Amino acid sequence: MMRRQTEQFPTFTYNADAKKSFEESEEKCASCDRQRGYIYNGPMFGEFDEEPSICPWCIKDGSACEKLGAELVSDITSGDDSEVELSREFSKCTPGFISWQENMWWTHCGDAAVFHGMGGRDEIQTIGGEDGLAYFRNLAEEEFGQDTKEEQDEFLNNCGEDFDTTAYIFKCRKCGACGDYEMKRKLLSFEVALAYSIERMSQQRHCASKKKKKVVA
Repeated sequence: MMRRQTEQFPTFTYNADAKKSFEESEEKCASCDRQRGYIYNGPMFGEFDEEPSICPWCIKDGSACEKLGAELVSDITSGDDSEVELSREFSKCTPGFISWQENMWWTHCGDAAVFHGMGGRDEIQTIGGEDGLAYFRNLAEEEFGQDTKEEQDEFLNNCGEDFDTTAYIFKCRKCGACGDYEMKRKLLSFEVALAYSIERMSQQRHCASKKKKKVVA
């Protein structure tokens, strides 16, 4: 039987949907050598033959990435022209997210945005309200040829984690600019900053060397 862990699951500043990147497990963490009830199952990059098992607490304090030479985010892309300086909290203490292909983390105003998870119409409206829906309708028209509001709404209702098309929802921590990490351009300004990535490929995980990014302490 699984031994229950009594520690409170950590929260992560840049990943509001982080718990989906972990699974219950009796394995020991390769960083702290403790059995703590959860093991990371998201993307991992580094020079190792087999991905080490690491717990959320050792990701939270940065010890896992520093001790094992692991990186958990494949790459970043900026939603504006600002120079990006990534904090240690993002580079060493943030779990990646599972996507249908190798993902990129959207940044804006010189900082990584907060990832809120996969979603469709309901999730977009919860995070972005009517402005978020308006942006997504516009994206449905530009990228998927949905010309009328009725077509766009039908498209939204068929997006989400359990559908063939999904949005990856990010929120800028500093302003209301909205962007999509694949489009790589500044878009509309909303009360809540969101970035959506539309992908249709089969889910896969990658273990490879990651591009280096400028990191500040």
